[in-house]
Amino acid sequence: MRKIAIACAITLSALSAGMLATTQAAQAWPSFASSYEKARDSSGKIVCANCHLGVQPVEVEVPTSVMPNEVFEVKLHIPYDSKVQQVISDGSKGPMQIGAYVQLPEGFTLAEEKDLTEEQKKVLETQPVSPLYADKPERSNILISGPYPGDAVKDQEIIIPVKAPDPNAKDATVNFGKYSIYAGGNRGRGQVYTNGAASNNAQYIASAAGTITKIEQDIKYTTQLQFGGDSSPLDQEYEKATRVTIQGDAGKSAVVNIPPGPQLLADIKEGVKVKAGQPLTNDPNVGGYAQEERDIVLQDPQRVTWLLVFLAAAFVCQLLLVLKKKQVEKVQELEAQQQGL
Repeated sequence: MRKIAIACAITLSALSAGMLATTQAAQAWPSFASSYEKARDSSGKIVCANCHLGVQPVEVEVPTSVMPNEVFEVKLHIPYDSKVQQVISDGSKGPMQIGAYVQLPEGFTLAEEKDLTEEQKKVLETQPVSPLYADKPERSNILISGPYPGDAVKDQEIIIPVKAPDPNAKDATVNFGKYSIYAGGNRGRGQVYTNGAASNNAQYIASAAGTITKIEQDIKYTTQLQFGGDSSPLDQEYEKATRVTIQGDAGKSAVVNIPPGPQLLADIKEGVKVKAGQPLTNDPNVGGYAQEERDIVLQDPQRVTWLLVFLAAAFVCQLLLVLKKKQVEKVQELEAQQQGL
């Protein structure tokens, strides 16, 4: 369960500038979440939510119903303040990044290029979409897009073109009816890596109660970071880091290494007593994640046809009733006139 809970740890950090070696930088969102059998756990939560700890809204737009083989769009609006910059991997500030996760009903897939409009093709050139499980065609209904620099995404909106299945096809495994689409949108980097190590986009706390005996600035230290559940942890050296030594009340000392990015709070000084779990730094995270669920109906064209026939018949019946009523009213009026004579 712990592995699932941190499946998407720092999914956006692998593309942040300056932190990783070339072999590490090649890893992106898919290498984190795709390492796990289920990217959406039994509670309904997409695993990224437990690693991107900040909460910010996402707006998801899908049509209420579609026809077989119809191409439609799943739109995720991921709002954020374009003036705000995130902490990138070397501790400096950089542009916010955004990304999206969409889990379609089984049978629904990413639309092929031949089915796209020219406008959709242009969008995908700058915002490519791919299956999360590239090596598992049977799970091609789970898609990801990003991360991208937010200022490069028009209207802060990620658009994913989707093709609906045809239940009438010979090899069809789906039926007509109502289905759910699960979508998640994120802006900014995560706070924890797959092995549980905190990123430099997280708040650091005292690991023990005691007195701060030493604060060292501009140090170097090495830690191990894991980029995906099936990968081995790799050494990562930080420069211009901070080390806080706490003499514990129980007699043992604790050392907290803080990478560049988080800033020590003003009241954190040598000689100050702290409690276990007390914040030592600010929270540099300015991003956040959210997920939404939307329903969509796969319509049977024959049902639509019969519905139109029914509505037409109902209209004709209503019309005949109106005409009949007028005819009766005329007869009654004529009879009344004759009786008046």
